[in-house]
Amino acid sequence: MIYPFEGKGLVRPGGQVRCLDLKPGEKQTLKVERSEDALLAVLEGVLVVGFWGRSLRLQPGRTVRVRPGQLHVEAPEGGRILWITLGLSPSQLARDHKELEALLETLPSQGAAEALVQRLQAHIALEEALYYPTLSPGNRRDRLLEHRLLLELLGELQSSLREGRPVDGVVERLKIALQAHSEAELRA
Repeated sequence: MIYPFEGKGLVRPGGQVRCLDLKPGEKQTLKVERSEDALLAVLEGVLVVGFWGRSLRLQPGRTVRVRPGQLHVEAPEGGRILWITLGLSPSQLARDHKELEALLETLPSQGAAEALVQRLQAHIALEEALYYPTLSPGNRRDRLLEHRLLLELLGELQSSLREGRPVDGVVERLKIALQAHSEAELRA
């Protein structure tokens, strides 16, 4: 749905900001995923915005809040909009998980392990702050347990590297745990 935005009541921080220039008559479809909210601000031109079979004409200076779904935007005479997504989308989570899996492939160097630890800790903090509030209590509990397991495995990996022990088994368990977490999280 589309709601007037009065500068309050944002669901959560995070996301991204894009400025879109639309040519006269150009149409675009903007998607808001289930774990996101979005703001659309008209900077120049008049915009015709369609959402769930309804349309709305927006003048420059107007900002609306958009809930999950697809938004069809048309600029009959051209225009410029500011598109702000809030929250964390499942597609961003999937990209992050792929990056983490790629880091796992570069192990067992100490530098790769440190990069993996930093990246996974940042990813976990982002998920817990922006994505997990959108989950049911049961799914949130399960994902938090998976995070705990991943962090314990990272600690074991760091200890093994410091002590010069083989890390193949730990790396394999990390890969399996990360893959299971990714599949469960994107299914939630």
